[in-house]
Amino acid sequence: MSMMKGYYASFLIAGGAVLMLVQPDNWMLQVVAYGLISGGALLLQTASRWYFRASIAADAMILLTILGGTPVLGPGLIHIILSYAGDAVRWIMGCLLFCAFGAVMRVADRSAAPEWVLLAVWSVGCILPILSAVMGVNAALLEQVTSLTAVLQPLGCIALLLDAFRAQKEYIRLEVDKT
Repeated sequence: MSMMKGYYASFLIAGGAVLMLVQPDNWMLQVVAYGLISGGALLLQTASRWYFRASIAADAMILLTILGGTPVLGPGLIHIILSYAGDAVRWIMGCLLFCAFGAVMRVADRSAAPEWVLLAVWSVGCILPILSAVMGVNAALLEQVTSLTAVLQPLGCIALLLDAFRAQKEYIRLEVDKT
């Protein structure tokens, strides 16, 4: 049963990564994406505590996406604050997932080096918008940051998707070895 749970949980995480990749501006689908990631991570919490922490971060993203994406609050300072808070929590959620994938790799006696590289790609894509807002960059630099972010954020989602399947393979192998 645990093997199947790990199998489906990884598909939930991967499905959430796909939705984050395909419709980044649709707040309703983003809520579904974070719900899928939260559910998948919660199912795998016995594999690593990092999954449980990632589930909590995904739940926080659901709340921030609903508050920041709905027209209830309207435009203004609170919307901007929620947007940047969402960027920070999204970054943390991805970092926690990559740490969970790395923990599975270490238990399986595999190298966790790819997780660190993918974590760096994810982090740069998430941190650039936050840094540009905090530092108040000029228009030319903001345009470069925006175009770089437009490339790195989808790459980070693809990395999350691929690494979920890599960790799934090792998790299932470990579960088969236990039986």
